[in-house]
Amino acid sequence: MPDLLCLLLALPLIVATGIFATEAWGGVVTARGDGPPLPPFDPAAVVVLVPAHDEARGIGAVLARMRAGMPAGMRLLVIADNCTDDTAAIARTAGAEVVERFDTARRGKGFALDHGRATLSVASPACVIVVDADTVPEAGALARLAARAIASGQPVQSAYTIDARDEKSSIARFSAAAFYVKNAVRQLGAARIGAPAVLTGSGMAFPWPIFARLPLATGHVAEDLMLGVESALAGRPPLFDPRAVVLGTASSDKGTAVQRRRWESGFFQVASDSAGALLARGIARGRFGCVWLGLHLLTPPLIPLIALDTLAVAALALVWLFTGIGEAALAVLAGLTAAAVLAVPVALASHKRLFLLDGWHAVPRYMLWKIGLTLAALLRREKAWIRTDRD
Repeated sequence: MPDLLCLLLALPLIVATGIFATEAWGGVVTARGDGPPLPPFDPAAVVVLVPAHDEARGIGAVLARMRAGMPAGMRLLVIADNCTDDTAAIARTAGAEVVERFDTARRGKGFALDHGRATLSVASPACVIVVDADTVPEAGALARLAARAIASGQPVQSAYTIDARDEKSSIARFSAAAFYVKNAVRQLGAARIGAPAVLTGSGMAFPWPIFARLPLATGHVAEDLMLGVESALAGRPPLFDPRAVVLGTASSDKGTAVQRRRWESGFFQVASDSAGALLARGIARGRFGCVWLGLHLLTPPLIPLIALDTLAVAALALVWLFTGIGEAALAVLAGLTAAAVLAVPVALASHKRLFLLDGWHAVPRYMLWKIGLTLAALLRREKAWIRTDRD
């Protein structure tokens, strides 16, 4: 009985670490080749929707690169949201359609997307692809996303990652590594077992019937994650396309901290609001995807998870050393923790991203930074949208 009690006490961490390890190891092997042929679609029936706030400094170059990779006929619509600079003028010069929005009481990406949806509803497209104004889809990515979304009738998430190849800051580089594991490796692993994708912000394709019903004007700090959960609950779980790659740029250390705190605040909020509903819906209706997504939301981010696992393994080791009980719980959790930790460098090496761990001696400093950030997100959750500093 004492052994069973130890196992039950360790069960939440065993499940969470098992979810992480399964997704990470499932995505270790990269997607090979071009995949199956894409179904045909009409590019003129697709709109790339770009919400932008004070992006004058970089949006011209971003839109030029975006247009170069778009199929002929695909529309590009920029929502210049509460801008105080020349974002709108520069976007028009770059060849995009532009709609300006001014409402300082309702700020944030969700409100900008809602305004874009209202603009498009006059003559609704077949598919809307949301791309952030500081990210660039690689060649062919937009066509892949549109084709899969229209053919499947489900949202499709790209592999949205951060380009930190030349980044000198260890904080920004290690953060990009964690971002890659979360957005590319774990997404691929989840897709391989039939679990839904998590919407991660940029490179999200929605068939219009789904986009038309999404709760966009909420001001939620993690609106992308929330929209994916809403789609899964509605029976249209998002898909993941590892071959559709969208690249963002690394922020400053300050910007990285703001960005991660905002994301983790939103993650914890969505988890507390929706994990129970996903588990209940999945169990009641026999929907594996909802169950897995619910468990995914209950899995802490990598560094906090490993910190919790380490503390729990140490506690179980002491209990076993002095009382002789808890051996099974200790063995299972220690094994899963080792598997989760090992999956990170193995996956990064397999995906040719091991350079993100250069300067590995600074990892302990990064771990302390990340744990502090997570505690701040738990204790003082962000309530409002904050623009990320990219300097």
